[in-house]
Amino acid sequence: MRPAEAGPMRRLAALGTLGTLTVLLAGCVSPAWDDHDYSLKAAATAEAAASSLEIVRLAVANETRLTTPYLKTVLTEAAEETGGLGTQFGGVQPPTDAADRVRAEVLDLTSRAEEQVSDLLVQVRRDGVENPARAVGELEKLAAELRRFGEAHR
Repeated sequence: MRPAEAGPMRRLAALGTLGTLTVLLAGCVSPAWDDHDYSLKAAATAEAAASSLEIVRLAVANETRLTTPYLKTVLTEAAEETGGLGTQFGGVQPPTDAADRVRAEVLDLTSRAEEQVSDLLVQVRRDGVENPARAVGELEKLAAELRRFGEAHR
């Protein structure tokens, strides 16, 4: 192999290793010992999803200043992150019936976040965000719901 080819091969190998570690770590979910612990995990999940939506909101609000490939990358990573958050939290078993309600609410919120980001990604891949101002407003609204949930469950 020529030296010029070694760089891309190393990056590809590193990405493969990173992907494997991500899959392995996604299966490692700590248990929730009681309702308080479960609520803290739910709050952390909601706050992480809100943070991801804020990044997407900023990217969409400034889409005219970003290249399409960069915007696609931001949205792809955000969609994967929000989906991963829901999957990881979904692996934590709720300790009581009350925790079942918390679980349903946080999974609904993270699912909506993932769907919203995925819908924007489809739009960007086609012709760009159809209505950036509306998308920014919807992202702000859902991020605020996630933050309120996080604050209520800390």
